[in-house]
Amino acid sequence: MKCPGQDSRYWKPGAIFEVKCPNCGELIEFFKDDTRRKCPGCGQEVPNPEMDFGCAAYCPYAEQCLGGLGTTIGGEGKIKILKGKMLRQIHQLYQDQSKKVAKATNFLELCEELGKKEGAELGLILLAGLATLFCQMESGAKDLSPKELKRVEERLLETGADETQATDAIKLVEKGMAGQIEDAKDIKNFNVIRDASAIADFEAKAGRQWQSLYETLLTDSGRQLVKNKAALA
Repeated sequence: MKCPGQDSRYWKPGAIFEVKCPNCGELIEFFKDDTRRKCPGCGQEVPNPEMDFGCAAYCPYAEQCLGGLGTTIGGEGKIKILKGKMLRQIHQLYQDQSKKVAKATNFLELCEELGKKEGAELGLILLAGLATLFCQMESGAKDLSPKELKRVEERLLETGADETQATDAIKLVEKGMAGQIEDAKDIKNFNVIRDASAIADFEAKAGRQWQSLYETLLTDSGRQLVKNKAALA
């Protein structure tokens, strides 16, 4: 049986929509199940700002969508649900401002892509990536007060993370920003977040000097991704 959310026969008005390219302003047509599309104006790949896998948490067809993982999710299915909840929070955080939503969504997509290729801790990276966005909204991700940190933690808990996971994500961001990470595993995790952020920032500004970005990246997968993008530019 095919999930109604994936079957266009069940789609309602709004399942096909247009989004302005955050780079050039050209309209891009999205189908609701598109992950990303290339802008017809400038060629930049733009993530779907409406993509949401959170339905898997309650949908009766979740078992088919997540390969038998259902709502007792684990592995890839758990990541899909986590991402869905994160995307909803991004829309709330930026009040549906399309450019900011697109950039933040691209950042989390890059965290996932680079995290997989680097063999890093994907769940922690995504939570820490979201924590980075929250921290930036609070006070630039540096020297947060206990009250501000509490607000960041509460937002992470809304994704379904437990207190230990939320705390670990916040600590990774704090230590990484302060240059105080010593554990090799955490260094790998934070390097993924750092490179994802750098690439997302570069693309949001419509940068074209790929070589200058390449030289600042810390992960092999980040450098390879930029190399591929430069070749297509």
